[in-house]
Amino acid sequence: MKKSGEAMKIKKIVNITIIALCLCLAAGVGVFIYNAESSYKINNDFESVPLQFNPDDSSSSYQMNNVEVTVYGGFIKGTKKDKNGTKSLVIRALSPLPSMKIKGKTTGNISLRLENINPDFYAKSIIANNLPTAKVAVNTLQLSVAFDVGEIINIEPVQPTGTDSSGKNKYVILGDNRDGYDTFAQIIQQANGLNPVFVIDNGDLVFSGKPNQYRLFDKTVGNISTTLCTTMGNHDIRGNGRDIYTMLYGPAYYSFDFADSHFVFLDSSPGWAEKQAISDEQYTWLENDLKKAQGKSIFVISHIPPQDPRSDVTKNEIPNYVNEVKENGNWLEEKLNNYSESKSMNHGFQDPNEAAKFENLMSTYRVDTVYLSHIHSYLEYTKDGVRYLITGGAGAELLTKDSYYHYMIAKIGDVKTATIVELPSPANNYISRYGATIQLFANAMYEENPVPVVFVIAGLVLLLILLIIKLYLWKKQPLESLWKWLIDVAIFAVKRFKELFSNKSGN
Repeated sequence: MKKSGEAMKIKKIVNITIIALCLCLAAGVGVFIYNAESSYKINNDFESVPLQFNPDDSSSSYQMNNVEVTVYGGFIKGTKKDKNGTKSLVIRALSPLPSMKIKGKTTGNISLRLENINPDFYAKSIIANNLPTAKVAVNTLQLSVAFDVGEIINIEPVQPTGTDSSGKNKYVILGDNRDGYDTFAQIIQQANGLNPVFVIDNGDLVFSGKPNQYRLFDKTVGNISTTLCTTMGNHDIRGNGRDIYTMLYGPAYYSFDFADSHFVFLDSSPGWAEKQAISDEQYTWLENDLKKAQGKSIFVISHIPPQDPRSDVTKNEIPNYVNEVKENGNWLEEKLNNYSESKSMNHGFQDPNEAAKFENLMSTYRVDTVYLSHIHSYLEYTKDGVRYLITGGAGAELLTKDSYYHYMIAKIGDVKTATIVELPSPANNYISRYGATIQLFANAMYEENPVPVVFVIAGLVLLLILLIIKLYLWKKQPLESLWKWLIDVAIFAVKRFKELFSNKSGN
């Protein structure tokens, strides 16, 4: 009866553990799918509007409450309900100093919420307009504009002119932050300390275009205290990623002027999976845009480089990486090295003719620098007088030898100099780098899906408990016999010890 009762208890524990295991795994998988596939919603007080953007003059227009608002160098993102119940028109800047035109059809007042700017920098540039302004976030300014019937109000920030030899006006360039959240957060913190006029992120903002990944990225870049200028990478458009990107960050391609410099942002994200990287529509727009920008310093930003320079350049040896593996020193390291060197390294345009077309456009219209990423490293090459800088070290895995985490700093008006800032990176051998990659993906999985990960880990712990119980039941009799034998050995040892030492003391 005793054994039967014990068996019933064990069976009950097993059944409860199995139910808990199934619930944990089901909850983990369910929440993961919901986080990854659910529709993206910024918050309950925000309502997005369909993107209306004219890349020819970088303008976006919207009519709200008998007033028409047109923004140049930004786009109308949506409306936000304020705490007092009124609605603000949300404008996202695509440039550091967007201008606006407000045309009233009746007498009234409109609240404008201008996000993705440096509020202090922008407020100083429109001081002549004498508008009530309030800084509502680290990168958001609230403006209140009163108007009369038929009145047109132009908000035109004062643009800096000429070159800046002091280096006061600088910008930061980074790429391929993706799921390297720790490294990316370090870059944002350091960038804020530099107080740049804008930050360029040239693609692969997220790993696979999932809503939860964009939600985390958008929360992270909300800490940037200036304008963030983005372009899409091949990872960003996976799944429904392009639609989410458009809602959050606007058009696929655009341009703006700052001082005597012209910046052009292109969408080459299809180039990883499709033969043509940049659409014919973009090429037509690009050529017209470059024609209008002649006489300025021109910088073009895109994700996928026209060609992969890794096979044509001398390796960039990094002095502070001393963990190089000597020849025949480590079997596994040699195998990983052979694999990395033998696999395809072509991360440029798939069509060589398109690569030549792109590079010809750059040289024909005297582009100074093309900023690219896609390759998780720092590389550069010059073609027909145009400098191509590949900076893909903002957080994604580093598997190219001699690569390191980094970002770049450039000065407005200085077309020749760019400073590379290096961050802590995996040691320069493949074992360490593959290990760091596994850790990066594990951390990213938890950052993006903390609740599902906790449920799955709980399920795995319960599974381990079940296996231990199963092993115990399977080996119960041998274990009990072993336990008895160990007890008998211990008893005999104690008895024999006493006999030996008692006899010795008696002698």
